[in-house]
Amino acid sequence: MKHFVEDIYLQGSKQAVLLLHSFTSNSKEMHYVAKMLHSKGYTSYAPNLAGHGATPEQLFASSMEQIWKHSKQAVQFLIDVKYEAITVIGQSLGGVLGIRLANEFPEVKALCIISSPVLERPVEGLEQRVVYYSKRYLQNRGSSEQELQEFLDDHFPRPAEKLIALQQFIVETGKQLHLLKQPLFLAKGMLDEPVFHQSIDMIEKTAISKFITKKNTTTAAILLH
Repeated sequence: MKHFVEDIYLQGSKQAVLLLHSFTSNSKEMHYVAKMLHSKGYTSYAPNLAGHGATPEQLFASSMEQIWKHSKQAVQFLIDVKYEAITVIGQSLGGVLGIRLANEFPEVKALCIISSPVLERPVEGLEQRVVYYSKRYLQNRGSSEQELQEFLDDHFPRPAEKLIALQQFIVETGKQLHLLKQPLFLAKGMLDEPVFHQSIDMIEKTAISKFITKKNTTTAAILLH
C-alpha cells in the first residue's frame, strides 16, 4: 500500500505557478487550486516539501535547511524547463518560502501569500502541529489507541533544535520584507491567530511592491477560489 503523497505537476502554458504547502501538510493542500489554475491554461507544480507527504519519521528526519533547499530546487526545475514566468502561491510556511524565493530568483514575477507568519511564535505550538500530524497519519493507517499512544510516548517531546531552526528561518524572513518588489496578493484568514494577522499587515506595510492586494476571509476555501 502506498503511504506517501505524490507531487502535483500539471503541464499547461509557459506561465507556471509553484504552489507550496504549509508545515506538516502536503501537496494535497494545493490540489484544488492547482487543478483550477491548470484548467485556465497555467502549468501547476505543487511539490511535497522535504520530509512532508510521507511518514512522521521522515518528517522528524527533515530539517529547515532541507526544506529551503527543496523549495529552491522546485523553482530551478521550472526555470530549467524554460517557463517564461513563475508565480509562487504559498500557504503559511509555503508563503514564508515564497518570500525568500521571490527575493532570490528574478524569474519569480508575482507572489501570493496565504496566512503566513513572519513573526515569532512559541516553539510549543509548532510541536503540537507535529503531534497532530503524527496522530492523523497513524489513525489513517488503522493504528490502535495503544499503538498510537506508544508512538507518541516514544517520539515526543521532540528535540527542540529543529523547531527552533524553523522559527529562526521564519523570523529572519521577516527581515527581508523590504526587498519584496513583485506584485503581491496577501490573504489574511480572519479565524487565524493574531500573529498571522500581524504578519500579513507587516508584509503589506514593509514590501516595496507597487501592486499589493490584500483580502480578508474566514475560510481557506474562499482564498483558493
